[in-house]
Amino acid sequence: MKTTIRRRKIVRAAGALAAAAVAAVVLGGAADHITPTVVIEKQADVIRSTLPDARQFFLKTVKIGRRDFARIERNADFEPEDPKVKFYYGQGASGDPVGVVLFPQVNTQHGPFEVGLSIGPDGTVQAVEPTKATVETRSWVEKAVGTGFLDDLHGLTPGEEPTEALQRLRSAGIGKMPTYAGVQLVTAVEHGLALYRVLYADGGQG
Repeated sequence: MKTTIRRRKIVRAAGALAAAAVAAVVLGGAADHITPTVVIEKQADVIRSTLPDARQFFLKTVKIGRRDFARIERNADFEPEDPKVKFYYGQGASGDPVGVVLFPQVNTQHGPFEVGLSIGPDGTVQAVEPTKATVETRSWVEKAVGTGFLDDLHGLTPGEEPTEALQRLRSAGIGKMPTYAGVQLVTAVEHGLALYRVLYADGGQG
């Protein structure tokens, strides 16, 4: 009986070690796959450059409520990972709003893709600037941006399909991974527009 118990303990220990080894390989592989994050452009610089008429800047932090989560998922088919969203908005010399900037991020197997999304008082996109990628993906982002496809996002409204931008990106012949990176930037913009619409333009409903 003692021998049987001892054998079972050995089997359990071996199984635990094997599981730990598999987990280490899987986690290690994932960690090795994502290279360190790099800042392409500072958020503060994006805010200033995309809201050139602003004389004062303000920050509005919105906590996403339960109903807001549901509306965002319906509008853009995604669930925000961060329960709080920061909106940086500017006012002109007369106190009139000149726009708002937020920084939506898409997390992928290759790491994060973040953009600075500037939206005008009319609710349309007025600028998109890549702000964060990784050591591996930065060159992909830069190659995608070089096609000029981000310019086709100007004037885009929440819920509108970014058809022209994606067509220009996919027809540019820049290769699989730069195209992939460009699609992630477009996705970040779509997510940002949904956040803007639900949490900022509509004020959020809790």
